[in-house]
Amino acid sequence: MAHRLTSRQVVPAPAEKVFGFFAEPLNLRRLTPSRMAFEFKTDDFEMREGLEIEYRLRALPAFPVTWRTLVTGYEPPHRFTDVQLKGPYGRWEHSHTFTPVDTGTLVEDKIEYELPFGPLGRLGHSIVKGELEQIFRHRARAIDNIFATPRPKDEPLTVAIAGGTGFVGGAIAQELHRRGHRPIVISHRGEEARGDLPDNVEIRLADVTGGEDLEPALTGADMLVVALAFENLPIEAPRRGRTFEQVDALGTERLVAAAGRAGVRKVVYMSGAGAAPDAERHWFRAKWRAEQAVRSSGADWTIIRPTWVYGPRDVSLNRFIGFARRLQMVPMTNLGRQQMAPVFVDDLANLAADSLTDPAAREQIFELGGPETMSMRRVIGRALAVAGIRRPIVPGPTPLIKLAALPLTLLPEPPLTPDAVDFVNQPATVDVGPLLARMPRRLTPFEEGLGMYLAPDSGPATLEFDRVRNVGTAHLRGSSKIAE
Repeated sequence: MAHRLTSRQVVPAPAEKVFGFFAEPLNLRRLTPSRMAFEFKTDDFEMREGLEIEYRLRALPAFPVTWRTLVTGYEPPHRFTDVQLKGPYGRWEHSHTFTPVDTGTLVEDKIEYELPFGPLGRLGHSIVKGELEQIFRHRARAIDNIFATPRPKDEPLTVAIAGGTGFVGGAIAQELHRRGHRPIVISHRGEEARGDLPDNVEIRLADVTGGEDLEPALTGADMLVVALAFENLPIEAPRRGRTFEQVDALGTERLVAAAGRAGVRKVVYMSGAGAAPDAERHWFRAKWRAEQAVRSSGADWTIIRPTWVYGPRDVSLNRFIGFARRLQMVPMTNLGRQQMAPVFVDDLANLAADSLTDPAAREQIFELGGPETMSMRRVIGRALAVAGIRRPIVPGPTPLIKLAALPLTLLPEPPLTPDAVDFVNQPATVDVGPLLARMPRRLTPFEEGLGMYLAPDSGPATLEFDRVRNVGTAHLRGSSKIAE
């Protein structure tokens, strides 16, 4: 039994430009979710019929695979096709077509695929279908961001964003770009980490854990947004320098010092709800230390303390959704009774962008959370409902989970640590009254935010899954966009 996935999306750009983007093999990494750890294994990227491209990725978590693709047709700027020569599918044929329309270019992807292992493989199609849906919805959002058109701005600001390739920092960079400002993203990975940032967003290579290259990276910046987050947060890896102390505390201190030497006029710092000098958790003490550096910098400043931030690229709530898609239950690390006020990432990005220019934000500390407070269990339950997934939520024994995670801390890259369990289990509520009194704004209701990326018909592309009984003959179409 073969299956067909069709994705359609209108991109607001001429067909020649859109085709050129998709026909650049290196951009495949930009359109692939970071969780899949995409890595090229070949270095020939001259697009043509007959080109073979080999790469490695995680088709499913903990299952890395090597994929070799052959370009079987190439007709710029109208279409190209590729097939899998080696990979996880029994058959994979992908056609890309580009059709000019009044509002830009209609991009249509059609994929016919079969799973291996015959009847046994067919049993797993529901999981594969869910993975493909998430990959192509991610791809559609990335395309939407990459081709976003900025609003005209007479006097744009040049704003450096440290951590601007991450979840929160990336959202802030996108918002500043949409407003017509000139964001400069500072990243220790450089161009490799561009992802869904538009091509005209400058990326400068610098590492806050070293500090020597920070001042040149800030040259010409009017303002600085600090939104640092280390890889695999909140799981620290001390041997790799990925700790709250090294990144949040020391990294921010180095950035602020370099910003002073570079003549930066304003600093906006993304802290965390709970930052305090005597906080029980060391991550909050690290945030407080960073806040102190910002407040004593001599520049104008604003500090934002968000609660639990959710959105399309978050690695917290989406991890639970991933469990639900792949398992028959959603495991938790406690009973889920802690109170949460999740805040949508767009609300945080808007507040950060507003704080750069609004006098009401000068030398203020704002707590930011969503408009609703609920238990963690309820957070997960409502997210599952919006995504159309029914799975039991299974509480876990925190002491036993932390005990099991303890020996993992000896690894260079621990998959879990006791501190990370505590981080996930902590409550996250704030008082947004002072913020709303000083800078009135609408905060996105929880299910409205979820619906923008988790609902079955969400996002800028339409997806259809069809069943193909005989390859090359008529197929049976499902009754909805994501039905079979």
